Amino acid sequence: MTISDLLELEVGDRVSVFNEPFQLAGRAVIALANEQEMIWVLGENDLLLSVMPQDEELVLFEELDEIPEPDADMVLFRGNEFEFSYEDEGRATGSEGESTTEVDDRFIFSDYEGKDGEVIRLISNENTGERAAYLGKVVSEDDLARL
Repeated sequence: MTISDLLELEVGDRVSVFNEPFQLAGRAVIALANEQEMIWVLGENDLLLSVMPQDEELVLFEELDEIPEPDADMVLFRGNEFEFSYEDEGRATGSEGESTTEVDDRFIFSDYEGKDGEVIRLISNENTGERAAYLGKVVSEDDLARL
């Protein structure tokens, strides 16, 4: 299954990610400062597929109960060090389904990468003041399938 196929699915559709079911509960489109789009495909059980269609990048994230605090260019989480790798900002231009994102919400987020390829993403909603943290790993198109 391709990223394009994933983005054509509708809320309620089901796919398999890493051989685990993922039901699309909502979606948010974020216009980044560099004029690219990031699409957040929301699943049940606090799962989030972050899609960068232009870069063909797909990361499966699970929301964390705790929000680790960055220290310089690093985050320490569960005894592992995650090094700063990426930072961006964007504004929500679309939202559907069970998304808590509202159009025009402004987000700042930063990614920290672990030695094993896992990623911690810290997100701040500047409109609401809400913060969230996610732990994820990169998904290849081979790890996606329709159910």
